[in-house]
Amino acid sequence: MNKQELKVAVFTSQQRDMRVIGIVLTHLKSAKYTFSVAERTPSAAVDVALVDDSDPEMRKRLATVLASKPALPVVHLVSEVGQNGAQCELVSSQLMMQLLPTLERLLHSLANQPPAAPVAPTSTVTTLPPTRNKLRALVVDDSPTVRTQLANVMSNIGMACDVADGAKGALAQLANRQYDLIYVDVMMPDMDGYTLTREIKRDRSNKAPVIILTSQSSPFDRARGALAGCDIFLTKPVGLKQFYAATTKALRKSMAVDDLSTWITDPTQAKARAHA
Repeated sequence: MNKQELKVAVFTSQQRDMRVIGIVLTHLKSAKYTFSVAERTPSAAVDVALVDDSDPEMRKRLATVLASKPALPVVHLVSEVGQNGAQCELVSSQLMMQLLPTLERLLHSLANQPPAAPVAPTSTVTTLPPTRNKLRALVVDDSPTVRTQLANVMSNIGMACDVADGAKGALAQLANRQYDLIYVDVMMPDMDGYTLTREIKRDRSNKAPVIILTSQSSPFDRARGALAGCDIFLTKPVGLKQFYAATTKALRKSMAVDDLSTWITDPTQAKARAHA
C-alpha cells in the first residue's frame, strides 16, 4: 500500500524539540503516512503544523499561515494537557514517544469527519480569523488585594493570569511555564523587585517583558529599574488607561506586531460601550 506523504511545518525555537521531531519523523515509521519536516517558511504544500504554545513569536508565525490556510491541522506543544484548551495537544516532555501516535490520531479523526454541506454562493465572502490562545501574564506582588485587582484587569483585557506572592514563587512558576508578560512589585519580603527582574532577565530562554509596578517614584528608583532590565516602570496608583497603554506597548515590542486587537481588548472602550 502506498503511504500518503505529508509535510509538517514546525514552529518552535527549542533546538532540542527540533532534533527530537526530526528524529521521530525520519526514523519512526507510520503504517499510513510518510512524514517530513517542511522548510522554515511554510508553503501551501504544508499538510500539518506543530507549534510551541509557550512561544509568542512561534504562535504569531503560525497565525500568519492559518490566515491563508485556516483548515490546516495543528498539534499544540504544551507543558500540561488542557493548558490552553486547544483541540489537539501534546505534552512536550512526551514528544519522543507520543508525536507519531498524536499525528496519526489527528489525521485519522479529520479523515473520518463527515463532509461539510455545500454552501450556496453569495455575493459576500467572510474569512474568519484563526482560533487563538490567550496571552498569559504573571503578576508578582505580596499584596493579596493587588494580585486580585490585577488578575481582574487581566481578565477584562482578555489575558490569562497567574499570580505569585513573592520572588520564590515567581521563579518556580517561570521554571515550568513561559509567559507573555510579567508584572513585578518592588517591595517584597523575600527578594526585591529589582533583584527579581535581574534574575528573570538572566534567563535567556525567557522572552517576556517585565513591567515594574511600585509606589517608589524617584529618579533613583527609575534608574534602578532600568539597570535591572525592566521594560517599563509604572508608579502606583496606576489608572486603567495608563495600565493598558503600558501593557500594549510591552507586547507590541516583544511580539513585533502593531495590531493587538485579535489578542487583547481595550477595557476602557468596553466600559464606554457598556455605558452608552
